[in-house]
Amino acid sequence: MLQEELAPKILRSLLDTCRESEVGLLRAASQSRKTGLKAFFGTEALQQVLFAAELELELKKLGVAVKPSTELPAKLRGWKELRGTRLLPSGEVAMLLLCERGERAALGEYLTALQNTLPAGVLELVQRQHAQLQEAYRRLHQIREQMWIDQRVSKAPNSRMVGVGWKV
Repeated sequence: MLQEELAPKILRSLLDTCRESEVGLLRAASQSRKTGLKAFFGTEALQQVLFAAELELELKKLGVAVKPSTELPAKLRGWKELRGTRLLPSGEVAMLLLCERGERAALGEYLTALQNTLPAGVLELVQRQHAQLQEAYRRLHQIREQMWIDQRVSKAPNSRMVGVGWKV
C-alpha cells in the first residue's frame, strides 16, 4: 500500500482509538468517588480530545474528509468493561486496572502505526502522541500501584507490624 493511501487509514484508526479512550476515561471519571482520580481521568480524557483534534487536522491536510463519529465500537480491550451495560468491578483499583488495560491497548495501536512508513509530518505527530500516551500510562500505573499498597496497609491487622507492603 502506498504512503498516501496508508497514512489516512492509520490516522483514522488512531482517531477512533482516541475517541474510544476519551469515552472510557470520562466514564471512569464519572464513576470514581475520589476527587483526585476524577481530576486525573478528566485531564486524560481532555488529552485524548486534543489528540483527536490533531489527528483530524492532519487528515484534513491530507485531503481526507472527517465526519464526526456518533457510535464508537468498543474495540480496545479494557474500555469494553467501562462501556454499555456491563457492570464495573467494584473499587477504585479495579477501575484503574481497567483503564490501564485500555490505555495499554491504545499504546499497541500507536506502536502498530509507528511500524509503518509514514510521511514526515504524520510520523512526527504519531511519535509525539505515543510518547505522551506512554507518560500517561506510566502515571496511571503508578497511581494504581500506590492505591493497591494503600489498601493492603489499611487492611493490615496491625499497622505497626513490618512486612510486605506494611508501613512502619
